[in-house]
Amino acid sequence: MILRNYLLAGCITALMTAPAATPALAAPWVRGYVVDKYEPAFHYGAKSGTMDPGSDCPKGTTPDNNYNALLKTAWRADTEIAEVLKPATLQVNGTYNTDREYILSRALRYRGFRRDIDSWVNPFTATDPGTQEVTGTVAEGFDLDRDPKTGFTSPDGKKGIDNNLYRVMGCNMSYRGVPYSAYLSIRGNDKMLEGLYTIVVRISGNKDPMNDDDAVVEIAYSPDHIVKNSVGVIPDYSYRIVKSAQYTRMKARIENGVVETEQVPELRLPVFAWFENNRGEALFHDGRMHLAMGAAGSLSGLLGGYRDWRDVYAKDTFDTSSSAGTRETYYHENQVGKYYALKRNADGLRDPKTGRNTGISAAYRFTATRAYVVDPVKPATVNEPVTSRVPGVYRALFLKAESIKAIIPDPPRKAGEYDGDSGPKDVSPQVQAANTAQQANNSTSALVP
Repeated sequence: MILRNYLLAGCITALMTAPAATPALAAPWVRGYVVDKYEPAFHYGAKSGTMDPGSDCPKGTTPDNNYNALLKTAWRADTEIAEVLKPATLQVNGTYNTDREYILSRALRYRGFRRDIDSWVNPFTATDPGTQEVTGTVAEGFDLDRDPKTGFTSPDGKKGIDNNLYRVMGCNMSYRGVPYSAYLSIRGNDKMLEGLYTIVVRISGNKDPMNDDDAVVEIAYSPDHIVKNSVGVIPDYSYRIVKSAQYTRMKARIENGVVETEQVPELRLPVFAWFENNRGEALFHDGRMHLAMGAAGSLSGLLGGYRDWRDVYAKDTFDTSSSAGTRETYYHENQVGKYYALKRNADGLRDPKTGRNTGISAAYRFTATRAYVVDPVKPATVNEPVTSRVPGVYRALFLKAESIKAIIPDPPRKAGEYDGDSGPKDVSPQVQAANTAQQANNSTSALVP
């Protein structure tokens, strides 16, 4: 339970203030924060809006998919494509085509070199359709590889900024806009403030809070919901900190209120999420943070590192078994194109066995409000997402397919288990027959020729 802690504040101050008899010693100090805004650090190169061309994306936001082209394969006839793309407003025998979304999502799932191949689980079986990447030269982030000759330039002129996740996804409609205004940023932060998850930051040291060369930064998950009103997050509430998962402790230096952490092998914290099924832990390899403490108790932060691009694809594609269908119908994205772009732009974590990079550089930004971050008497734990087994199964299938480069068939589902792309009925007998054939053929696996 979250309580307003005037009494706790006094206790903490008393405990952390040096005794009067030893004025020469510096006083231990601690500052806590709860994150109120959080998003991928994608630099927007236009002046306003989300669609306009800018220095980041001269062509503007990635346009909607051309489904006629996307569905075209050597085995799918034009008549089948036309049947799939019948508009939802079309009436057949007085009934609207209300299943159009499900039928399109199901068809998009199969566009490899054979009808029976699930292209989201096995994207390497489909040709690269290309994707609109960021061509601008400015990005937020860190020089992770310590090479100023590679990467972007930061807004304040630093060279060598590594943020290739931005290069891949920065032109997407869902992520484009001035800070904290893109579609998924608004949606994600709204859900975070409504209780989807909570992130806390705690900074401590033994010298001056604004200048300390031996400070500690902790960033973590909290099981406590954010306390807010109609204006925003209310400061000075207490939040328990979880140290068993989604938690990182780093050494840091502070100069004039600017905090620079060490670069750690693993930076773990809650992932940016907007849906119950895609919340969880984000792992940044070779991660670090840059924070700025405001005089009024505010905090702004930037964190970055290398994320396993395969994990990024798997979590983005399989919130449910068919979240890719949502990406490709609502968000103007192409998951097969994203797969190839993530793989092509991977710039770190080289696998010594294959010589290929498994990590893609990334950066996220956030703001936070003053709070008390406390160690509970009984260790707190992460509230795991409430979801079916389906997302995890499909993510594992993709990772296996990518690892062994063999076609992995769809798994059998339990009776009545929602797969994410099944409507109440199939309007088209032709599409229904095609789907039946796909399921029948999904019982065997074959090596990619």
